[in-house]
Formats: sequence, structure tokens, C-alpha cells
Amino acid sequence: MTTRALYCPQNRELDLSELSASDYRLIRSLRGRLHRGDRVLLCLEPVEPGQDELFVQESGGNCYAVHFDGDRAHLVSRESDEHKWQKEYWYRAAEDAGHSAQVQYSTRRGTVLDVAIHAAVRTGVELRRAHTNARVAADRTAKAHRAGWLSLWFADADHAPSWFHRIPSVGYNRISWDALPPRRAATATGLKEVEPVKCTIRAFDRCPAGKRLHCGEFHPDLKPWRGVTVDQVAAMVPAGRAVALATSRGLVYVVPRESLDRYQELTGRTGLYVPGPDPHAAVPVPARQEGASPCLECKRCGQDLLLIRPGRELCERCHPTMRSDR
Repeated sequence: MTTRALYCPQNRELDLSELSASDYRLIRSLRGRLHRGDRVLLCLEPVEPGQDELFVQESGGNCYAVHFDGDRAHLVSRESDEHKWQKEYWYRAAEDAGHSAQVQYSTRRGTVLDVAIHAAVRTGVELRRAHTNARVAADRTAKAHRAGWLSLWFADADHAPSWFHRIPSVGYNRISWDALPPRRAATATGLKEVEPVKCTIRAFDRCPAGKRLHCGEFHPDLKPWRGVTVDQVAAMVPAGRAVALATSRGLVYVVPRESLDRYQELTGRTGLYVPGPDPHAAVPVPARQEGASPCLECKRCGQDLLLIRPGRELCERCHPTMRSDR
């Protein structure tokens, strides 16, 4: 069950399972104050359309966001020590590299970046867990892109989540996050380098260019980019010295800038990753009238419309949905 919710007064998306201290206090302050029709806190992936309104209650010492319709509840939790120290690790690495960084940075698209690195390439680090599905990750990445940010997702060490290599992502070796690890303690994984390899039966199962037989020409082969620390990634990606490469199969890898140049020379493709819907996820397309274009941005403030409704052109903050009679 999703933990993504929309806090309408600020038109801001929250992950109820990993709230910052301030957001946790905010949600707890809503206990006993929400009524059906207020539309203050909404589930972004309700099981049934229209059953998205939430209220907040405590039970057994825990805080829950509960659906008015039905008894489904979302546990409201503070961020873990691991999440807190990972944010601090990326922040410190970016600052050490001479970049300006901020934690919990809010974009104008309803998303909050765990760490925002202000540099030649504005980079937003997303510290997400395996329960985040590929469609949600692709959607968040696209929203950040529209706000002028390249999202870089940091994966769990235990296993690769469904979004790994569907969007710009980096893993790390297993280390303890009980406290802030020393500098350069986290080794980056999942990075690639492009090498030119001659098209032979020994090198490739089939011709990467789609020819019937192995053509004998050189094609890009993606090899692990080893010996890179997370600290170096925090320095290179914002500086443009490491970039996100999208292959013809729709996979996305962080590579050195020169590897992207080599890929372009070998394939004739740009190879540069541009965020969009996850090509491997089944995303339902809402029905709309012939020739009508859905409004995706608030016409008053420019933020994303996180709730798409027929004829709606303003976000929840600029024009709250009409309250129902009590």
C-alpha cells in the first residue's frame, strides 16, 4: 500500500513512512482536526477512485493516516537514522566538492528533494527505499526535471529495487549507518563505462545494431565503472563530469562524460537521458475529450497539479476543492 500523500494547503507530496521531524510534527498536529470534505490530506494512490481523503489518529502509541472510506490506514513514521545519516553524507560530500547543498529542498513541482546540490547541473538526491515502485520513481523524476533538476536515486545496499537503472541511480557497498560514516567510506555501485568492442560471436550473442549476422564493426559495451566513491559521484554529477546515459533498451546508467561521447560516436544516438514515463510500467491513460489537453500545471502559481480533475486549472493551495456539507 502506498505511503504517498498530498498535503493540500502547501500542494506538497509527502512520504508518510519517512517524514522529517518538522513534517512529522505537522501531520501529528492534524489529529482530531480533519473532517470529511476538508480535503487537507489526500492519498495519492487510493484503491478506489475518489476515496482519497485521510484523517489522522493515534492508536497503540502510533500515528496513522486513515481513509474516511473504509478502514485502510497508513502508518506515519519519522525518518530512520539510516535515512538521516545518508542525507548528511551526501550533503557533506557535495559541500566538500565546492558545491552548495541543502537538505529537504522543496521544488515548485510538489516534490521535496532529500538533498539538493546547486551546481552546473542542479542535482537532487532521492533517498528512496525498495517499496517505491518504478512508476512512482519515474513520475517523481519527471516532475523534478520539469522544475530544472536531475534526480539521482540512491538505492539500498541489500538488493536492487524495481526502479534501479530505469532512472539515474547509484547503489553502495554495505556499510553501517548507525552514525555518519567517514568520508569516502561509501563505494558507489551500478555505475558504468562505455568501451568499444568489435562485433564478433565471442563478444556479443547477436549484433547490437540489429543486423542478421555479426557485422565486425565496433559497438558500445557497458562495463562496471569501479573504484568510485559516493563522495566522487556527489562531486562529478553536479559538475557535469558524470552523466546519465539512456541505452536503446531503455536502461539508464551513470557514466563518465567521455563515455557518453564515445557512445554517441559508436551509435549515432544522443544517449542523453531525458526523464519521462517508465517504459516498462503499465500506466493507465485517463480518458479525455477529443482535442482537449489536460492541464498539468497550476495556471496561477505554476506548480504541478497533483490531482487531475476535469476542468481543474488551479492547484489545491491556490483553489482548494469545495468542502462538502457536514
